[in-house]
Amino acid sequence: MGLMEKRRCRNFLIYVNKYDQKDPKTMDKFDGQKQTGAELFKKFGLEPNTIDFIGHAMGLFLNDNYLNEPAINLIERINLYADSMGRYGDTPFLYPIYGLGGIPEGFSRLAAIHGGTYMLRTNADEILMESGKVVGIRSGTETAKAPMVICDPSYVLNLDRVKKVGQVIRSICILQHPIPNTKDSNSCQIIIPQKQVNRKSDIYIALVSSGHAVCPKEFLIAMISTNIETSNPENELKPALELLGPVKEMFTSIKDLYEPFTTGKDDGLFITKSYDATSHFETSVDDVMELYTRITGETLDLTNLPPDEEDQ
Repeated sequence: MGLMEKRRCRNFLIYVNKYDQKDPKTMDKFDGQKQTGAELFKKFGLEPNTIDFIGHAMGLFLNDNYLNEPAINLIERINLYADSMGRYGDTPFLYPIYGLGGIPEGFSRLAAIHGGTYMLRTNADEILMESGKVVGIRSGTETAKAPMVICDPSYVLNLDRVKKVGQVIRSICILQHPIPNTKDSNSCQIIIPQKQVNRKSDIYIALVSSGHAVCPKEFLIAMISTNIETSNPENELKPALELLGPVKEMFTSIKDLYEPFTTGKDDGLFITKSYDATSHFETSVDDVMELYTRITGETLDLTNLPPDEEDQ
């Protein structure tokens, strides 16, 4: 990014930060509800590479459709990114200590506090249906009765409730050095915008280390993922692998992606989407929010939460 482009980008970010749809003085004759993201970028004369960075690395958009949508979506996402900076360290992203297993562990604790029962290392062998409605699950010779079941697509592949929407390739790479050109950071997220590598979807890299208590101090773990677009999936990871430098060991897997085509309201079987290629989990959070609405009929409001019992 040249000197003049840095200035244009700075002016753009200052404008977005001050933008208030309810205050015309902050809008500078631009209506984010009626005008598009492309028009907003044009207003500041930003270059294509800068637009790619802002849209995909800051706005976390999965494709370029946002350019033709109301600019307010772009403005809100950039402000969310900016507001998240400095909240916990020098990054807008969070990753749980001890890895993602900390999330179900936290759920298990809350389940116990509120009278729920959780079972570890227990297979769900069958979802039990009667008269077209869920009545529980079977695990081995035991059954658990329930008026609803919440699950991911892998549990219902034989029930004609989901459709395949694509494939994702993931590689777990064990490194003995930080990723070059990241200021020796022991954790980072890198998003390679689709246009930069002539693709239809972005490539994601997430780096974690002993600072997250997920590996010994002499190692780092980089996770690469993207949607499969060709008949040679491993080759699609090449742009990311070139950024990593030497890789000591790599473990690659390919998974089918599914989405439910039923809502669950009629049979009590509520199904999430498969985990996609994104490394920031925003799409997973959106899926959970949408699932909550399907189950309860209400929109989850996170703006007025009760105080955390541990903080009292």
